[in-house]
Amino acid sequence: AFLQVHGGRRNGYYPRKLETTFGQVDLKVPRDRESRYYPAFLKPYVRRLVDVGEVAVALYAAGVSQRKAAEILSLLLGHRYSHETLSALTDEVLEAAGAFRTRPLPEEMAFVYLDGLSLKVFREGEGIVRESVYVALGIAPNGERRVLGFWLLPTESALGWEGVLGELWQRGLRRVLLFITDGLPGLPEAIRRVYPQAEWQRCVVHGVRWSLSQVRSRDRALLAEDLRRVYGAESREEALGALEEVKAAWGSRYPGVVGLWVEESGAFLRFYGYPKVLWPYLRSTNLMERFIRELRRGTKVRDHKFPKAEAVYKLLYLESERQEGRWAERKLKGFSEVKEVLEKMLQERYAPRTQTL
Repeated sequence: AFLQVHGGRRNGYYPRKLETTFGQVDLKVPRDRESRYYPAFLKPYVRRLVDVGEVAVALYAAGVSQRKAAEILSLLLGHRYSHETLSALTDEVLEAAGAFRTRPLPEEMAFVYLDGLSLKVFREGEGIVRESVYVALGIAPNGERRVLGFWLLPTESALGWEGVLGELWQRGLRRVLLFITDGLPGLPEAIRRVYPQAEWQRCVVHGVRWSLSQVRSRDRALLAEDLRRVYGAESREEALGALEEVKAAWGSRYPGVVGLWVEESGAFLRFYGYPKVLWPYLRSTNLMERFIRELRRGTKVRDHKFPKAEAVYKLLYLESERQEGRWAERKLKGFSEVKEVLEKMLQERYAPRTQTL
C-alpha cells in the first residue's frame, strides 16, 4: 500500500525483536530501497510495547530490590532481565531526581521540619560507609506539605545543616515562621544565621526520650507523666507552672535532666505562640518521622547494597514524589481554620522595618 502511493521497490526485510505483554516476538520488518517505509505501530529504537522502565521504576519505588524486580519482570514478560538491566532502566529517573532536588521553592513556608537518617553507601576506595541523609519538609499556611529537598553528606552536623539552609534560601525560600528539629548542638545557631527572623521549636518527643533514658527504670513512668503535664498544658503559663513542679520533684535527683528542660524551656514551649489547633503538629517532628519511616521501608532491602550515591537519590526522589502525590489529595487538618492567621504572622514577622532618627 505504501509503494502504491509513494512509488519505489521492495528491498526484503530485516529482523527485529519486540517485547509485548505476551512475551518476546520475532518480527520481519519489510523495507523499500529508499528506506522511506517504517511501520506506524513501531517507534524507532523502541524494543518494548510494554514500558518496562515504568514497571521497573514502580517496583523499585515500592521497595523491591533490583534482583527481585528482574525476576518478576522475567516471569511476567517471558524474557530474562538482569539486575544490571533493571539498574540501567531505573537510572532514567536520575535526571528527574536532579530537577526535583533543584526545583524553585515557594517564597514562604509556615513551618519547616529538619531531620535525617543514616544509610550504608559504597564509596570507591572506602568500601561500605555510613552516610547521613538530610531531609527538609515544609508546610505551607494552607496545610500543603512539600519535600523541600534531600542531601547526602558524610555526617550530620550543624555546619552541614547550615549549607542545606543556604541552598533552600538560594532556591527561593525566604520566609519561615518556625523550624522544628531535634536537639543537635549548633543547629539553632545555624538556623539563625540563615533565617534570623525565624523561630526554633525543639522536638518535645526527642527531649522526653532522652530524659527517660537518663533516669532509673522505676522513675520513668512518673517522670514521663510529670513531663506530659508540661507540654500538654493548656497555656504557656500553665506549662511553666508544671515545669516548676518538675523542678521541685526531680531537680535534686536528676539535675541534668531537669536542667535541660529549664534551660531549653523557651525552645520546648515555642509552639504555644501559635494557634492551638496546630500544637500537635508543632511540638514534635512526628510528621517528619512518619515520612522517614516510609523512606526506610524502601531502604530495608538495600541498606547494605547502595552501590553509589545516585542509587540513594533515585530512591529518595521516587518516594518523595509518591508521598507528595498522596499529600495533594489531603491537606493537614486544622490549617484551613488558621490559614489567614498564619499568613498575617508571616507578613508581620517579615514586614520591612523602618528606622527612626
